[in-house]
Amino acid sequence: MAKAEATNKGSRWYRLWWLAVLSPVVGLLGMLLIASNSDLPSTTELQNPRSDLATAILFSDGSLMGQYYKENRIPVDYEQISPHVVNALIATEDERFREHGGIDVRGTLRAAVFLGKKGGASTITQQLAKMLFTEKPGSSFTRVFQKFQEWIIAARLERQYTKDEIIALYLNRFDWIHQAVGINSAAHIYFSTTPDSLRIEEAALLVGMCKNPSLFDPIRRPDTTLTRRMVVLDQMRRNGYLTTPQYDSLKALPLGLKYQRVDHAEGPAPYLREVLRAQLQELLNRKDPETGELLIGKLDENGKKVPYDLYTDGLRIYTTIDRRMQAYGEWAMKQHLSTELQPQFWKDLKGKKKAPFDWRVSEEEVAQIMETAMKRSDRYKTLVGKRCGNCERPERYIVKADKDGKPHFHCDPDKGGCDTWWPRMKESEIPKVFDTKTAMRVFSWKGEIDTVMSPNDSIRYYKSFLQSGLLSMDPHTGFVRAWVGGIDFKHFQYDHVEQARRQVGSTFKPFVYATAMREGLDPCFQLPNQKVCFDMPPGQPDWCPENSDAKYGGMITLKYALANSINTATAWLMKQYSPEAVTVLANHMGVRTKLDPVPSLCLGVADLTLMEMTGAFAAFANQGVHIEPIVFTRIEDKNGNAIYDVVPRTEEALDERTAYVMLDMLKAVMDRGTGMRLRMGWGNRAKYGNIKYPTAGKTGTTQNNSDGWFIGITPDLVTGVWTGAEDRSVRFSRTDLGQGANSALPIYGYYMNKVYADSTISISTGDFERPPGDLGLELDCGKKASGENGGGEEGGGEEDGPTWD
Repeated sequence: MAKAEATNKGSRWYRLWWLAVLSPVVGLLGMLLIASNSDLPSTTELQNPRSDLATAILFSDGSLMGQYYKENRIPVDYEQISPHVVNALIATEDERFREHGGIDVRGTLRAAVFLGKKGGASTITQQLAKMLFTEKPGSSFTRVFQKFQEWIIAARLERQYTKDEIIALYLNRFDWIHQAVGINSAAHIYFSTTPDSLRIEEAALLVGMCKNPSLFDPIRRPDTTLTRRMVVLDQMRRNGYLTTPQYDSLKALPLGLKYQRVDHAEGPAPYLREVLRAQLQELLNRKDPETGELLIGKLDENGKKVPYDLYTDGLRIYTTIDRRMQAYGEWAMKQHLSTELQPQFWKDLKGKKKAPFDWRVSEEEVAQIMETAMKRSDRYKTLVGKRCGNCERPERYIVKADKDGKPHFHCDPDKGGCDTWWPRMKESEIPKVFDTKTAMRVFSWKGEIDTVMSPNDSIRYYKSFLQSGLLSMDPHTGFVRAWVGGIDFKHFQYDHVEQARRQVGSTFKPFVYATAMREGLDPCFQLPNQKVCFDMPPGQPDWCPENSDAKYGGMITLKYALANSINTATAWLMKQYSPEAVTVLANHMGVRTKLDPVPSLCLGVADLTLMEMTGAFAAFANQGVHIEPIVFTRIEDKNGNAIYDVVPRTEEALDERTAYVMLDMLKAVMDRGTGMRLRMGWGNRAKYGNIKYPTAGKTGTTQNNSDGWFIGITPDLVTGVWTGAEDRSVRFSRTDLGQGANSALPIYGYYMNKVYADSTISISTGDFERPPGDLGLELDCGKKASGENGGGEEGGGEEDGPTWD
């Protein structure tokens, strides 16, 4: 009996022992069975894991200009990744990566026995599975269940991809924070290099961050990150990727960061990138006017054609912008404005009661300008913004009545709206806020400065800065080589190349002269330098434009008149050939803005964009053929397939002979007219002048010096520059300072001197090509061009006379 009881007892313990041993195995198998039948990614999803890819904007040489993204990620192939990164990753995260099939059994058992104190169990493939296909868990149990799902997904990934492909997927997916998503962005942001050029210590730092990017953040926690990098280097030594002497020397190195903060407002060509963003959005959503079908699109999972997403589909935009010329353009603008023109303007404003506004502007106009600026400011919009309650999500507040009928505010997550809204501040209270001093950070040419001033004072401060725009293009292809839309995109986001329309002044005069030359008039034709009057409608006085220097008399040639921008000669031509004819020619040459055919158009009263004017002048250098300026040539999808190619739009605006005659006349502007300072090689002007190569061009200055223009033409590069303040009432009080020759031309000079000095840029230093055969006219006017027979002096008509609308 005792023996039977002992046998039964032993049998019971034996069963309990097996139950203890098998229960975890059964439980494990059961969880795996449940996980395998849960919502797992399909084979198609495994082959094409969803990943938000940034759209890359590329310079003409293929280098990166900027990106549009939700996640700043541009993937690279395994071959484009430094082997140091791969070695560091395997040594630190998954020593047996090349041996297992997605799950490291040894590592899993070790983690289970030691509760993770001697290392985790997740393989690189499991971590990839987590990044690709699992969401943030809502509970501990959910996370445990996700682990089983990750095992299954990891095993499937191993069957779907090679080991190298898994490494590339992992590194392209990982988020290194600070907008550095993927190894490509991380290499650029932290070390200003490419993934294939990362050194051992740089690779170790990035791999070290993989454990916890926020904890091992080299920007905010450099000491902690340095310690973590040493751990990775030691792991590389232990696994044979480094020798002990290598380890000893590498661990002594500093972090060596070359951090570049990623911001749409920073980097090269920010104004272009923002204008291009809008253009691309419109293009990607453009439909056939007849069928209503998208012209450019992709097929979704249902086979329906849908638009590409600019922020997630990994498009590649190939621009025409030359990386070197863009940098020179941005530098030239900063050089002239920060060191020369803006100091001149500060001095001009000093002691003026209405500064920065011109003394001729009335108090009422100043008040209106300030009020408009106030209402456009972000501060004003915040103050008058509507609200309903005081929680973090005010848009989800609703009004409910309590038992006594009194209204109370309650946050209703399901409603997403508000029953009752009221302004944050009464309109009458806002002016007091704008007159109250407060701490703020403001722009300066020496960098942002922290200061205390009232919002109204800050408005006046910002309005006192002169703005500018530069556009440089190849006249034979239409390719835009440099686009500088303003002085600082973070603080002044209005683009002055394509968005801003400003009065063009004397830069419009070549259209008038080209009309006359096309009709057979000779550049050496002489006319009296005297006022010309236009008959006006009944009730209006005749319009008789004046020369800015008020000097008249004698005979002058047309070539001399254009070179010195004499208004009377331009008015005479306009009267002879009609505003309508000039308007038609300007349109054919690329001016898309509707022009009113009025007499004052000859002196440039029209508001046009810098792109229109530069593109139109380019026709002179392209034998009279206008090519619409082109900013990008091609769009590719993430797989490198072209989805859009730009087709140049051309129009023959002038005959080749007339175009050449105009170039010769515009060369006189530079050689002995209002653009002469570009040739000067002495004094302060030597810094941007002393250009001896053949150049045609035209200066322009508008009424009261609100706008300064210069457009320069060489055989294979046409560059336009505009300079002025945001408000036309903010301007120089003297024409010698505000004229285009002083405000815009020096920027061109600085830019072109840099371009000519760069031996890697292929640019002509020769003369314009003369058409074959006899021109049928004389270009050398001899003494006639000197003004000896009377006429204005240099710059005699640069500032336009009174306008008529």
